[in-house]
Amino acid sequence: MQENRIEFRNVTKKIKKQEIIKDISFTVKRGEVVGIIGENGSGKTTVLRLASGLSYPTSGEVSVNGKIIEAGKSGILPENIGILIEAPTFIKELTGFDNLNYLSKIRNEITKEDIIKAMEQVGLDPKNKKKVATYSLGMRQRLGIAQAIMEKPNIILFDEPTNGLDLDGIERFEEIVTTLKKQGTSFIFVSHSMEEIDKLCDSVFKLKDKRIILQERMRDWHIVLNSLEDVERVSQLRKNVKITDRYDGKPAIVIPFKVDEDIKIFFDQLKIDYKVLVGENNDKF
Repeated sequence: MQENRIEFRNVTKKIKKQEIIKDISFTVKRGEVVGIIGENGSGKTTVLRLASGLSYPTSGEVSVNGKIIEAGKSGILPENIGILIEAPTFIKELTGFDNLNYLSKIRNEITKEDIIKAMEQVGLDPKNKKKVATYSLGMRQRLGIAQAIMEKPNIILFDEPTNGLDLDGIERFEEIVTTLKKQGTSFIFVSHSMEEIDKLCDSVFKLKDKRIILQERMRDWHIVLNSLEDVERVSQLRKNVKITDRYDGKPAIVIPFKVDEDIKIFFDQLKIDYKVLVGENNDKF
């Protein structure tokens, strides 16, 4: 079984002699969700295009599912990959279902039932006869997500996937990512939403000055305190504290920190005793 789904090895990309990214390296493993952040124009979408085979490195190597993406092989894209890059484009005169059915004929690997399931997952009615020309931005985005997942790829690339989505759409998207991740699907997605990045991603890379940097992430830590007075003191200093169920009769909170060393420093400064709850596989509960 291929453990490393995507590998960038010292990749540089130039467009018209202008360097977009320089000597970047990172890996996406099986079942891993990787986020890419950075300012506008930093090269985030370029990374997705390189991973999808829509663009080729000027130097270095990009490997997808064990195969190196090579220039000059027109029409040959990486297999087993779903893509939603930039604004989704569909045939406006067709319904959502007819658009996806038309696209499915390219590979001819899925049934109409698979298309129906994908549309229902994103909250679209496959029987709706509305033409895509009348779709709202959020509906087109849902259709784009359905298109990316309908063939059950083992890699999915998303560019601002929740753009235009309402709360229901965002919740459905998060459920899709969580479910598919458990099944071994790997993701790269670009997002301006740090809340979304922190919630869904296992690793986060920042593009800055054409290079890529692994970011330390805020994670939710479940912590037991001795008294409600301690909870109140912590809440006065940190606005993003959530009170949760009691543990052995003591109050418990959920609070974001990057690493456990930051927790120790914070509570030592307050001179508050605490206990970090850790579950199986070091997941916090």
